[in-house]
Amino acid sequence: MSMAESLFPLVSAPAPSVAWQGLRGVSWLDSLSDEKLAVLAGQCRWHRLEAGQVLQGAYTDRRIYMLINGQLSVAGHSVSGRAMIVGYLGPGFFFGSFAAQPPRNVAVEVQATEASLVASLSNAELEALIMSDVQVMRAVIQRLNELTGVLARRVVSLGTLSVRGRLQAQLLERAETVGIDDDEALLSPAPRQSDLAMMLGTSREEVAREMSRLTRLGLLQREGRNLRICRVDGLRVLLEETR
Repeated sequence: MSMAESLFPLVSAPAPSVAWQGLRGVSWLDSLSDEKLAVLAGQCRWHRLEAGQVLQGAYTDRRIYMLINGQLSVAGHSVSGRAMIVGYLGPGFFFGSFAAQPPRNVAVEVQATEASLVASLSNAELEALIMSDVQVMRAVIQRLNELTGVLARRVVSLGTLSVRGRLQAQLLERAETVGIDDDEALLSPAPRQSDLAMMLGTSREEVAREMSRLTRLGLLQREGRNLRICRVDGLRVLLEETR
């Protein structure tokens, strides 16, 4: 087995129709015809990950990755050993290192939270694609601008909200993602307290205390492996008071 094969969980490309249809879910490729997507699928390196498996080299190998299906978490690890989950990626999301040099003083780890399929292109292949199609170029720039906004909101949240406020904001964000019905939202499965702690930059014990408080207030209810937010508006009121 080569070094590359040991680092990357490579798989053979899916059937041609499956491959290009999977790429169709990547929004910045919307302008490409089916024929061009089929060619692009043949250029891709494919990675199949099981839940808990790490995608090695995702921010150091100068490749751009596209999540076809599944979910990935992105975590940063400082030289001191502290870790923080930066976010979760869903199907259609792209990520990787656009820069000539990888990030310094922090290690970025991409891990599958469920079975996932990922396609990747080298930076040279991405550059050729962008330069050949102005609509793809515009879509990539727009997506990068959106990500800048997401990152800015995250930095503001970490810098201005207490742990209590950050947890409330995170629960509200997840409620909006899964959908709110009659002022309720069901998170299935329930987020793990350890993951929330890494997301919020705090300890699992502090998250547990605040989750217990919200449960006593009637805002949260555990239902087996799931977590129900019983009063989304009530959670919003608490967040406004925290701010």
